[in-house]
Amino acid sequence: MREAEQRRRWYAAVTQTRERQIEQHRATVLTEQIRAWRQADEIRAFCQAARARTGETPVTASEADWLDWAEAYAMQLDPLQEPLRTPVDPPAGREVLRELAKIDVYAHPWPFDADGRWMLPDDRPTDPRT
Repeated sequence: MREAEQRRRWYAAVTQTRERQIEQHRATVLTEQIRAWRQADEIRAFCQAARARTGETPVTASEADWLDWAEAYAMQLDPLQEPLRTPVDPPAGREVLRELAKIDVYAHPWPFDADGRWMLPDDRPTDPRT
């Protein structure tokens, strides 16, 4: 009975750590998307200001080429140019989760497959917060 309880607690800790890992990964991706979106917006604003500063006089061909390239680059950076998707979950590697949880990741059979999906349905805790 005691061994089963230890295993249940271990799986609960691993489950919570995996959820935290996914949450951190998604937060990082979101932060990177915001950074890229802001950078793209700043580049577009810069190009608009550069074109506007000449008033009615057209920019030189060289400057127009540079601004055209910069605007195309801004489009490449902007994550809003494509539909947004939930990022793919990171691998559920033992070493990564060990660092996050500070637990012995070899105490029981590893519950995740190579794609990070839970593969021991009979041992998964019903409520990982318990």
